[in-house]
Order: sequence, then structure tokens, then C-alpha cells
Amino acid sequence: MFLSTAPVSPAEVYSPQQLSHWGLLRQVRREALIDGCIKEVAPPQQETFKKLLEQWCSQLGIDSPEALQRWQQQQGLTPEQWQAFVARRWRWLNWCETTFAGKVNSHYLERKPQLDQVSYSLLRVSDAALANELYLRIKEAEVSFEDVAAEYSEGPEKAQGGRLGPVPLSQPHPMLAKLLQVSSPAQLWPPKQLESWWIVVRLEELHCAELTDELKQRLALELGDLHLEQLLNDPKAAQAVPASPA
Repeated sequence: MFLSTAPVSPAEVYSPQQLSHWGLLRQVRREALIDGCIKEVAPPQQETFKKLLEQWCSQLGIDSPEALQRWQQQQGLTPEQWQAFVARRWRWLNWCETTFAGKVNSHYLERKPQLDQVSYSLLRVSDAALANELYLRIKEAEVSFEDVAAEYSEGPEKAQGGRLGPVPLSQPHPMLAKLLQVSSPAQLWPPKQLESWWIVVRLEELHCAELTDELKQRLALELGDLHLEQLLNDPKAAQAVPASPA
């Protein structure tokens, strides 16, 4: 037996003017759009719902009924409201997965630079001759990259012996990101000019994001968020919210 998953809308209690004044009107409209999307999505089956509640507690570090009760009280939720919230989240995920199943792979490829992680060592100096000298010393194994960076590097990486990451591949300067993308682990590049700096870089590790089931869910939710933003920015489009396919 499941409790009703119908949310109580703040718009039924507070006026749009009040919600707008508090900066909440857009969020309320977003939640209303979600309700429109998931209205045809059935609640989870009992066994699935039980696992959802267990997963939710595990993610929050809740390990006892007493801890769950305290958390619900802190959030101002009754047990029924909490269960309705969890069920609604599942229905939204289900709608996103079904609606955007054909777009997840292409979205993954678009997002890959942000999803892939890279670890690398960086040395930057303002003098080209010094950069070349230090590069040759590292290449010939006269000194370690870490020692050279700790002594000579002129950027914040100096404190870590030049070691940076793991960070998203999209985070470094675009020129540096392209260099790392075509590098092999432990590959040391000769000095290259980057704006006012001369840099020496070595790829340590490239962590390529795999399209796991968990990542597919995350990407489907991202597509759902993009869909909501389009609707929120186009009031006419909001009148044509698609129902979840049967």
C-alpha cells in the first residue's frame, strides 16, 4: 500500500507575488512542470519502493528508525511526506530515462570533456630558456619533475610539486586540455608557450568516464533539467508538456 504522492503546492497557500518576492516562483513553476510530466507515470512497486527508501537512508547515513525520525523532524517532514517525496523523485527519473533514452548517448559524447578526469604535472616559468633547461633535466632524469616544480614553478601548482588533479578535462586551459587529451601516461612535452608563460607538462593519468547505468541515469536527469529550463524560458512551450510514453 502506498501513500499518495501528490505534492502540496506552495502556490495553493501563497500568492505568486509572495513567491516571486522570496525568489521561489521559478522553482514552484519547475516543480509544477515536473508534476505535469510524471502524471502518467505509475508509482514504484512495493519491492522497488522499499529498496528506494533503503538507498535514500544509506545515502544520508541514516542507520536506524530513530535516526530517520530525527532527520524527518529536522526537515519538517512527516513519514508520509518523506515517502511521497522519494516516490516522486523515482517517477521523475523514470520519466527522464524513458523520454530521453534515445538522446543519452549523444549527450554523453557532448559532456565527455566535463566527465573525463585528468591528473597531470605542470611546470610554468616566464623565461623560455629556463623552461627548456628544466625540461631537458627532467627528460634526462637528472632531477624529478616534482623537485623542479617545487623549486622553480611560478604558479600555485608549486606547492604540490606541480601535481594537479584529478580534475575535469574541461578545467585546464583549452590549449593545455587538447595537449593532455592526445598524451600518453608519463609523456613529457617540451616547453610550449601559453599566454605569458612557458610550460612543461606531463600526463599522469587520464580517467575516461564510462557510460555506466549510474551515469546514464545522471545524464537522463540532466536532459530532464534542460527540458524544464526550455519550458520555463518559453511559456508557450510549457503548455505542451509531453506525457511519459506508455
